[in-house]
Amino acid sequence: MSGTQAQKSTTFDAASKQTIDTQWLQAFVGDELLGKTISELRSRIENRLQSLLETEEYAPPNLLSAMSHALLGGGKRFRPLIFVMTVNRDECLDAAIDIGCAVEMVHTASLILDDLPCMDDAELRRQKPTTHKAFGQATAILAAISLLTLGIRILSTVEGVPDHVRVRMAAVLSHAVGHTGLAAGQEIDLRGVSGTSLDVEQKNWLKTGKLFAAMADMASVLSQRPVQEETALTEFAFHVGSAFQALDDLMDAIAGTSFLGKDSGKDTDRDTLVNEKGEAATRRSYIDHLQAANLALSHCGVEVEPIRFMLRSIHWLVPNEAKARAGIEPVVHGD
Repeated sequence: MSGTQAQKSTTFDAASKQTIDTQWLQAFVGDELLGKTISELRSRIENRLQSLLETEEYAPPNLLSAMSHALLGGGKRFRPLIFVMTVNRDECLDAAIDIGCAVEMVHTASLILDDLPCMDDAELRRQKPTTHKAFGQATAILAAISLLTLGIRILSTVEGVPDHVRVRMAAVLSHAVGHTGLAAGQEIDLRGVSGTSLDVEQKNWLKTGKLFAAMADMASVLSQRPVQEETALTEFAFHVGSAFQALDDLMDAIAGTSFLGKDSGKDTDRDTLVNEKGEAATRRSYIDHLQAANLALSHCGVEVEPIRFMLRSIHWLVPNEAKARAGIEPVVHGD
């Protein structure tokens, strides 16, 4: 996939479907057991994130505290969970968890930078002060650099993985966050790009989708997937990343800070799906992409139901009143 072009779906054409069957998003059969299993995996990831921050070498306590504040202070852990679930785990679960943790560190580093006054100037992240608010801008930047480089180092040294696989995964992840990936998307979001035909969905692909695509590539390399499964997993990742960004644009527009746990209304003057196409089209976009991700799952060679549960968890993030306005049946939780 090129750095500026969003992938075209091979299993789903939203324009060809007048109605989207979202029944699977409402299904709760077996969710209690799945939720428990995923919760246990999430706890294991949390514990591993904490242990990976520990070091026998000297590191300034304030810098370590800033890294911990950003990395360990909440978060759904959607990326490491999805990564582990897309790997054939019988022989490499520990390695998959470490790689998922590396992805989470890189993602967290991007959030620290995204929140800075020179970027989004945010004050709240995951229900607490952003890293630069708690530790100052200089330490926040150093914490982001430290988490980014630590994530790449973990990939480069993960045990139980052949050398050539480690090298390939480190190259994939570093490419995804660099000047043709996440950083490019953030620059375009801030300043735009004159003289190009880059649209809002392509920009969103760089900001969010590239990291999901990198996860799919790394999972395929680690599991040595056949080409057909690798292609389907790449498509799945594209649609999940697109759904996430559409949801992020939507929630920034319709949900308050207290609901989000971070600053809302920051994208009022930005080039977003909501500003370009309106709330209704953005809601439909995220549902379409969730549906397409679900359709791609059956071709990925993975255990489908745990990942489908995670896709439903994205849907549950949307307030029921927003679902009602979109013409989607609200979710009724048991807790």
